[in-house]
Order: sequence, then C-alpha cells, then structure tokens
Amino acid sequence: MALKKCKECEKEISSSAKQCPGCGKDQRNWFMRHKFLTSFIVVIVFIIVAVGGSDSSTSNTKSVSTKSDTNRVMEEKSEPNDTFMEEKEIVEVEDPNPHFDNGVFVVGEEIEPGTYRTRTANSSCYYSRLSGFKGDLDDIISNENTDYPAVVTIAEGDKGFKSTRCGTWTKDLSQITDSKTSFGDGIFIVGTDIEPGTYKNSGQSSCYYSRLSGFGGDLGDIISNENTDDVAIVTIAASDKGFKSTRCGTWTKME
Repeated sequence: MALKKCKECEKEISSSAKQCPGCGKDQRNWFMRHKFLTSFIVVIVFIIVAVGGSDSSTSNTKSVSTKSDTNRVMEEKSEPNDTFMEEKEIVEVEDPNPHFDNGVFVVGEEIEPGTYRTRTANSSCYYSRLSGFKGDLDDIISNENTDYPAVVTIAEGDKGFKSTRCGTWTKDLSQITDSKTSFGDGIFIVGTDIEPGTYKNSGQSSCYYSRLSGFGGDLGDIISNENTDDVAIVTIAASDKGFKSTRCGTWTKME
C-alpha cells in the first residue's frame, strides 16, 4: 500500500486517506476542500476569456472596416482629381465682329482694314485715317469731328488709325436706328439704317448733310452736300452707300 506523510504531524498514512487518523488533518488539496469557491473562480475565468475574445474579434472587425472605408474615400477623392488633371483642348473662337477702342493703331497688325462704326453717340469724337506716324498734317488721309454715331472705311493702304473720345469701333454694321424712315443726326448706312427715298428735316440752324458713295471720309465720297439754316428736302438714292447729317434735327420720309 502506498504511503505519504501527514501535512500536519508527518506520520505515515495511506496515500488515499482524506484525513490523518492521528491528528485529524484534512489531507485534500485546497481546490478539493473549497469546491464551491473553485467552481465560482472557474466560471469567472471563463467569462473573462470569452469577453476578451469577443473584444478582440470586434476590434479586428472594426480595423478591417475602417481600412475598407478609408480605401473607399480615397478612391472617391481620386476620381475628381484624375478628371481635373485631364488635358483639355482649348478652342479659340474668332471674334465675329472685330472691334477696338480709342488710341492710335497700326493697320494690318493691330486692327484689320475694313468698314467700322460706332453704335452710339459720343461727344467730341475725333478720328483720322493715317498714311504715317510723323504727327503732321501730311499724315492725315481724312479726319472727322462729330458728336454722333459714325461710320468709317479703313483702307488696306492706310498705315494707321487714330480715335479719340469715340468709344468702341466695331465691324457690327447692323441697324442702329429705331426707324428706317425717321432719324436724327449721324452717319447712316442706306438700306440698313435708313430707306432710300425723299426726306424732309425739321429745320435747324447750321444744318449740314451729304449723300455718300463710301465711308472713307474724303471729298471723293461725297455725291452731294448742303449747308442750310432752313428746312431742307433731300432724295437719297438706292445706289447711295450712306447719308450724313449734322445739326439738322429729325429727317422724316415724305409719302
């Protein structure tokens, strides 16, 4: 029979003895002597292990989810940037009505030759076609002072053009009058701004008017002209290119 020593009196007793016959000391280990407490500790340990494992799983899941969300956001942000970085073709649109303002310009380089007009009245407007830039009278091909809308043809042979207080010159030669049969002062395009026909003015001091074959501004463009302080009547032919009126009041077509 296997023997062991008692934990208390150290006498030899049977190894299977739960209690020493001599001193009565309980020979079982602590866990066997406290079964209820041992069971309670086992349950607590199990719960701790279970909860710890659950938190670890949740943490791993959140980490993966966060990484996935981050990737998704980065992808969404990258799309507009990629689009922004795309090379886009810039298409230059030619001005349908070339125009310029006041100043001195080189014809053929800074402005195109052709017929231009100011679409509104501008007080003390002065303009001149130039054959050179010396600044003397010999450079002036033709010139004009006016407070009213003007039309001018700049020739290909002109070297320059000067404009002062005239506003904007444009190749938009569309109608500027409200009526083609009743109009005031200015330079007008026959067939566009006014109709051919016979007109009578309202009468005004120092009235000047002229029928025009062109808009170069020189004497060769004048078909006929008149200075008067009285009421005037003029017949504008269908072949006329333009009509100029200064200080003449209102012209009205006669029936």
